[in-house]
Amino acid sequence: MSRAYGLLFCILLCAATAARAQAQAPRADWALLEEARAMIADRANPRLGEALDLLRRAIEQAGTFPEAEMAVAEIYSREGALGLAEERLRKALEAEKLLRVPEDRFAILYRLAEIYETQNRYYDMEQALARIVGEQAEFSSTPEAQRFQNAFLSAYITRGLDHLLRLYRLDGATFALRAHAKLGWFYYRTGRHDPASILHSLAALDIMITESVREIRLVDPNFEFRSLGGYLDVAWKRENIRSFLAEQEFFSVAYHLGAAAYPAGRRARAREIWRFVAGLRLEDRQLGGYGELSRRQLKAPWVDPLINPSSRRIEYPQN
Repeated sequence: MSRAYGLLFCILLCAATAARAQAQAPRADWALLEEARAMIADRANPRLGEALDLLRRAIEQAGTFPEAEMAVAEIYSREGALGLAEERLRKALEAEKLLRVPEDRFAILYRLAEIYETQNRYYDMEQALARIVGEQAEFSSTPEAQRFQNAFLSAYITRGLDHLLRLYRLDGATFALRAHAKLGWFYYRTGRHDPASILHSLAALDIMITESVREIRLVDPNFEFRSLGGYLDVAWKRENIRSFLAEQEFFSVAYHLGAAAYPAGRRARAREIWRFVAGLRLEDRQLGGYGELSRRQLKAPWVDPLINPSSRRIEYPQN
């Protein structure tokens, strides 16, 4: 009897070990995806055809595989087949609940927005970006979010940008940063200056400052934001923050905040931010040309012409 129990124990132990090994082994479809990604990432010698074959096999094995669909979309985009890339990205988005990293859904939406902008499909671009922003608590569809936005905008209009940035911190919202920045520009260029363009440009600036102030406090725990100028004096000395602000087009967002405030009748606020950008002691290439644009706006302000937001000629009301 003891020998039978011993044999049973050995069988169960071997089965458990095999099951654990199988669970720890990489799935074949993921192995194919990683191999394809390496081929795509090799800019010197990309093997897109081979990568596409691997991805098709991975999708066939998995059945539904949003990460592989994203990689296929990247190949089609590289080849200029934007329609096919969009189709694959939409498939990935439909299966977003299967994403291993849920936040990858934002990457899908951003890529779709880029394709739509390239095709001048601005209405579709707006919808993709609005979906991203809508996942930020302060910009959801709840009454609480609307009250926040009203107070946020009022603080800026009545007391200015430094006051707003001392008062509010948009934590945990870096995923929405690029969407806010692009929507701020888009609403300016479609005549929706106040509140839409102003609000999104303010949100983008706030998120950038929130994240970089957190970084500054890692080395200076007592740092406090008091003014935009004082903050930038400290932030610009740190290479990682300087790179972050450049990558997120900080000065473009600041300039377009003024560009939207001016036609909205908030001329003091427009001059406030233009004076700040124009007065920075940085090379104009570091400012992305927005130092010179700000100086020109201060001398003789203008409003850029509206863009047609869609081939469907959707008309937006004037303020």
